Amino acid sequence: MSIRKIALALVLVAVGLPVRVAMAQASDPQFTEAKRLFDALDYDAALRALDLAITGLEAKALNDPARRELLPAAYEMRARSKFGLGDQNGAKADFVALLKINAGHALTGQVSPRVVALFEEAVKATVTTVNLTVTLATAKIQIDGAPVPASSTLPITVGEHTITAEQMGYRKAQQAITAEAGSVATVTLTLERVSSVLNILTTPIDVEVSIDGVKRGKTAAGPPPPAFNDAIATAKLTPDQVSAVMVVADIPAGAHVIEFTRDCYVKQETRIPVDKPDDYTVGPIALQHAVASLTVRANDPRAQVVVDGQARGSAPFTTADLCEGEHTVELRSQSGRFFKRLQARTGDKLSIDGVLKPAFALLSAFGGQPGGADLRVAVERLFDPAASVTLFAPPADQVDQALKANQLQPGWLAFDANKRPMGNSTDLVQSMRRDLGLKLASTFGSQGVAAITVIDRNRIVLSILAAGSNDPDVIEVSLDSADSVRRAITQLDRMPAFFRPSIGLVGVDVADVTGVVVGSVDPNGPSGKAGIKVGDLIVKAKDQPIADATALSAALAGSKANDDLILDVKDRTGALKKATVKVAMTPRLIGISDQSLLVNAILVALRSRLLAPSDPNEEAVMRLNLAAALARVEAWSEAKTELLNVKLPEGAGVANGTVQYLLGLCADRLGNRAEAEAAYRAAAASESLLTEDGPPVRDLAQAKLAELQRRSGV
Repeated sequence: MSIRKIALALVLVAVGLPVRVAMAQASDPQFTEAKRLFDALDYDAALRALDLAITGLEAKALNDPARRELLPAAYEMRARSKFGLGDQNGAKADFVALLKINAGHALTGQVSPRVVALFEEAVKATVTTVNLTVTLATAKIQIDGAPVPASSTLPITVGEHTITAEQMGYRKAQQAITAEAGSVATVTLTLERVSSVLNILTTPIDVEVSIDGVKRGKTAAGPPPPAFNDAIATAKLTPDQVSAVMVVADIPAGAHVIEFTRDCYVKQETRIPVDKPDDYTVGPIALQHAVASLTVRANDPRAQVVVDGQARGSAPFTTADLCEGEHTVELRSQSGRFFKRLQARTGDKLSIDGVLKPAFALLSAFGGQPGGADLRVAVERLFDPAASVTLFAPPADQVDQALKANQLQPGWLAFDANKRPMGNSTDLVQSMRRDLGLKLASTFGSQGVAAITVIDRNRIVLSILAAGSNDPDVIEVSLDSADSVRRAITQLDRMPAFFRPSIGLVGVDVADVTGVVVGSVDPNGPSGKAGIKVGDLIVKAKDQPIADATALSAALAGSKANDDLILDVKDRTGALKKATVKVAMTPRLIGISDQSLLVNAILVALRSRLLAPSDPNEEAVMRLNLAAALARVEAWSEAKTELLNVKLPEGAGVANGTVQYLLGLCADRLGNRAEAEAAYRAAAASESLLTEDGPPVRDLAQAKLAELQRRSGV
């Protein structure tokens, strides 16, 4: 019999296969959409959808039903789509990949003779046969871990394979072979009985059974056969109270621990010695009802509590009937989202204090093929691991309604990777974008909005816009590259540190001098208080030689507030002394023009952090950085409001002079000349820096004062 006839016979005898395919397809909307596009002969759109479907299916386990049933069909459709677009080499490569998954695959539907010829060519180079004999007719047969139907002759791809046969209660038989083109391999597998059979009964039903830590399944509805009536009577139960018999037939000799678990019931455990291969009855095992209590609080009093997908009311929330087992607890509000998995045990008093994570509502996808799959949902899944924010796709009908209400097209937030506006985005000025983003974020209860711009078949640009911002951040992503997605998530999660360890001096590297020359010292800072002076030479830190300023920074890195840093210092005369310096944590400020940071992600993260009570100094620095982020997106009024609540001391580094300079910028941009001049004058009299690395705000403020005078004609 030819390989093709064998394959056809296998398809014909696989009774129920169409039902399995339909069930698998129903659980994979991406595959369903790809098939719709393929059936409509829209090969360009089908290729994009099939790439996503195949990527998702290949990520599943080898024994996953959806992967097993749908992946071969997806490869066939993609090969035929490529053939329809003139890419014969790509089509053949997909046929080869298909046959490596399922050597007995047969083409489906109406297929042109040219496609059949190309497929047969791939079969000839890729597939041969194996004659298989198994001593136990009911054994489960697998090739390379994938199940195959029982048959004396099976199609198999050319190359190395491992064939196994398994049956509960028998030792697994296994053989490695090398299949060669044009040659039929012969394999005989013999199974040996090695284990006992356990007959397990429980009350109630639906109890998870684990043996020696391995889950074996759940008990089903009864009643059990009459042969177990004596055991049921001994347990003082009736047959209608007991589950059907759960049979576990792969138990080797020895002592075994059996665990019984079910939600809302106390876990039970029993031990059974198995002396020889035989039938053993376990139970009926009776489980007792079990619940815990749960209290949920949130940093946002408007947060709604959702337990296992069911809304349970506002936070704070308390329930006394949380079933034993694993649960998912969510908090949802205008300040973001919170998600936690927890394990409840009988009698536990569980308490959660949730801090919500900011969220961006994915509203549109611009540039894709019309009628295709909802790309927003695919992007939502890809960005689920993000730690700093949540991307979620609201229902499409709600999005359509909101966009129409604001007279917006899907391209209203479309940008390329260089942040050049595309589509309808070119029609919006920045003030309009700010107002629309704020309104839409409020509509969907999020801290910002987002949109997708399709660049080509697998490459997109994600635009994120915080509420109140007029300048989105853009992230380029290749959907078919896991590394690209990981890099995008890392970029999205990047949050700068807002404090750094300092000893209150500026070190200078001097040619031919080993060590760090002290260029300046804050007299009120840690080094000034420790007696270090300008011109001193630092030669050691923590008893380790210091060659230059970089080495000193490395010695300081990782220090905490009030840590002691012991320095060996030479004064101008060459005298050596030791100085113990208390490490201080000094503020840092993001650069207003720093394009390496995603300022919209920082905006929503800082707003969220400021909702929770914090140390006054930490809160001041958070507000200062929030003001800088707001200034970056030209939200000058909001930036001014934050700055007016920032109290920092006078001094070097990021300090009060920094705040005054930023207040001057805000007042200047808002048209308040007198306020701007007063703030600039205060900054010009300070020793502060704009960021930890400069420049001095004195110089910047003096330049701004001169500019004000020129504009006023003075």
